Amino acid sequence: MDVTAGSTARSRAITALIVGYFVVIAYATITNDPLAATVAELGFGVIAIAVGAMLYGQRRGPRSVLAVAAGCLVAGGVFTFGAVVTRSAALNALSSLLVFLGVGCYVYALWRAN
Repeated sequence: MDVTAGSTARSRAITALIVGYFVVIAYATITNDPLAATVAELGFGVIAIAVGAMLYGQRRGPRSVLAVAAGCLVAGGVFTFGAVVTRSAALNALSSLLVFLGVGCYVYALWRAN
């Protein structure tokens, strides 16, 4: 199973999103800026959806672990947007849980591949 990023351009774009997310979250933490914190939350959702879409393209079948990881990441990203809009703690917790589950499934897929 090839669980690498695929195209170089896609890998660089996702890497840039992740680096940008950490820069914005650091800025928001240092300055206590609520707008920057909101931008960081939205960036987190975009990253989750982008990584989920990338993994979905690499799955071997509809019931593969990568398909589950992709679905969890995309759903977590969508719930992140809902949590930002509604300021719902329940949606925020569900988003975090789904992203954590998606990353766990991805790690499991890597472990099984080797």
